[in-house]
Amino acid sequence: MSMDNPFYHRGAIRRQHDFYNREAEINQILGLLRNGQSVSLIGPRRIGKSSLLIHLTRPDVRAQLQLDPPHALFVLIDCQEFGGSPPEEIYEALLDGLLDAAQDAGMAIEADQSPGTYRALDRALHQIHKNDTAVVVLLDEFELLAANEQLTPYFFARLRGLTTKYGLAYLTASQRPLFAITAEEEILSSPFFNIFVTLPLGLFTLEASRKMILERLESVDCSFSAELVDYLIFLVGPHPFFLHIAAYHAFQAKAQDVALESKEDFGQLDSPIEVEADSHLGYLWQNLTPDEQYVLAIADGPIDSLRLLEQQCLLESNEDGYHYTSEILRRYVRRQQVTGLIQAGPFVIDQQRHQVWGKGQELSLTTSQFAILVSLCQNAGQVVHGDDLETAVWGDVLVDDPDRLKTLIKRLRRAIAPFDTWIISERGVGYALRPPEGQ
Repeated sequence: MSMDNPFYHRGAIRRQHDFYNREAEINQILGLLRNGQSVSLIGPRRIGKSSLLIHLTRPDVRAQLQLDPPHALFVLIDCQEFGGSPPEEIYEALLDGLLDAAQDAGMAIEADQSPGTYRALDRALHQIHKNDTAVVVLLDEFELLAANEQLTPYFFARLRGLTTKYGLAYLTASQRPLFAITAEEEILSSPFFNIFVTLPLGLFTLEASRKMILERLESVDCSFSAELVDYLIFLVGPHPFFLHIAAYHAFQAKAQDVALESKEDFGQLDSPIEVEADSHLGYLWQNLTPDEQYVLAIADGPIDSLRLLEQQCLLESNEDGYHYTSEILRRYVRRQQVTGLIQAGPFVIDQQRHQVWGKGQELSLTTSQFAILVSLCQNAGQVVHGDDLETAVWGDVLVDDPDRLKTLIKRLRRAIAPFDTWIISERGVGYALRPPEGQ
């Protein structure tokens, strides 16, 4: 089988027929913008913010709410270009985008002879405003503009002033909320940052994830079983970017006639998918503070931290608490060094606080049981001699009871169920923490 892989997308989706889902978010954003309300779109890297902004610049997408030309002009600015630019360059970029949009709409705007000024931008907006045409400025990667040290509170106050004079609205896209991305407190105090409604852009639903994969396959002579699709979603979660990675490698495997019929077969995909996903997961991990990394590792902690991680699509909540949004994320976090934590197998241990979690579920252990598990986890994969385990629990106190360690191990296994099979007995030597057979 030789054909183009339909899951090639890695950057922003620029072709309209390739854009998928987000109808609810589109309707909500356009409804707010129609009323002149500025919107702050927040979401993690690769969740689809840029793709959504590009999609919103298409007039036919906005037509149903009469936000297409000549009713409205949408101007998209990529702030990556202006992370260190002076105000004049940004005014000029805004003016150029505005004039291009006006020209596309058939509007004649008299351009000022000094384009790199606020006055020139103001004059163009004044002419457009007289035509009863709304203007929306879309600012992608807005955190780079907000952190630009050359931009003063006066610059942002001027941007805010345009909303008052001409009804202009802004749609910003950033990885974190506006209050968390500004360079200085003085900038944050600008009234510009008080005019936004915050809208998170999150994961797909499970159903939307399945449909996206199946609809991409409609253009090629290839099919995935329902079991394979469910496995891919389990592995990478309902995240559009990681779903493309996972389905790409599944497609490549099928193109090479690799059997993908059972869960054991599906496991062949784990390695190539994780290799490609690793750098992106690493970026997300490195952009967390040490406290946030700790909370993510235990999937528990202060509610504000949990909500931030949920906003970053790393955790999701249900009636049982918070859980990882994908299996590859859980595996990645388990491979990281987190200050104050021991991570091994399904277990995460905070020695100082005397807490243990098994796949996110807190376990209740006695002091002796805790000491045994800590010793096994610190030496995961290796056999720990029985004498060393006894010393970890009872120190050098000699007790003539050859069965006391066996009894303690039995009680420990009962306390950590269903993870009890991770403790492997090595007859006559000791015990080891290893994955049970078949895992």
